[in-house]
Amino acid sequence: MPVDITALRPPAEDGPWPPMTHLPPLTSAGLRGATTWTGLTYAQVPGFRPMVLDLHVPQQDQPAPVVMWVHGGGWAEGDRRLTPLQWGQQRMFQALIDAGIAVATPDHRLVGEVAPDDMVRDLIAAVRYLRHYADELALDPDRLAVWGDSAGAHLAALAGLAGSAARPDPHFLGRLGVGSGRTDVAAIVWWYGASDLSALPDLTESLWRGVDPDARGWLAMAYSPVTHVSADSPPMLIMHGDADSMSPLDQAKRLHAAAQDVGAESRLVIVPGAEHVFLGADIEQQWQVVTDFLREVFAL
Repeated sequence: MPVDITALRPPAEDGPWPPMTHLPPLTSAGLRGATTWTGLTYAQVPGFRPMVLDLHVPQQDQPAPVVMWVHGGGWAEGDRRLTPLQWGQQRMFQALIDAGIAVATPDHRLVGEVAPDDMVRDLIAAVRYLRHYADELALDPDRLAVWGDSAGAHLAALAGLAGSAARPDPHFLGRLGVGSGRTDVAAIVWWYGASDLSALPDLTESLWRGVDPDARGWLAMAYSPVTHVSADSPPMLIMHGDADSMSPLDQAKRLHAAAQDVGAESRLVIVPGAEHVFLGADIEQQWQVVTDFLREVFAL
């Protein structure tokens, strides 16, 4: 029997989980009070699968602000339809809709296909797509934010910071999909990810396999969000659990410190007792912190 996506659960209540090699047939009724678009092709790259995103837009009279959610998964796995399984599916997306905020969820290429360079370009292409078709999708192109968790936080922050630079580097932006247009964002939400790859050499090696160590060191610096923070960067909300055993809390502190050093707006929230994906904490409270931040940025 097909499983409604909201009924999807972790394969075991307590770890370690067995490897997830597939998902059951999933159905979804869409979100309450939203118009849902599934499988929008935001970029086509020869030799790769089409890059697609889902979009949920509040049913209202005015164009909606939108946040682009970038999934985690260690740069090696993940699914645009899913949040961490422990949270329950669609609940976070529904909370955003209830707050009057649209949510876009892109798939991007993974580390078995490309290095992080191209993952960032995928997300830039998704930003451009949402703006290019904002009228058709009932979105406000001036109120677009990015939010990622774990590996997704690293990629979302890179895309948001590099795309919002006073003079964006064309190398970072690429020309996928729509290929041109604004790439700036109104805000960045970073959840327990990587911000300074120079402090994570094992991770850097896994992301750029076979690359000369000297070149890898340059890439670690170039593709670290801390490198791209400037005084006019968009406001950032940085959240991390102080019991996270997968992503060092120091990464959150480094990103916040980089913002403080240049006078950029940054809020650091350390969640007591929270493991990775905020296990051990009330996840709805963490969603509310983000919703309040986004409503403030979007002037809702």
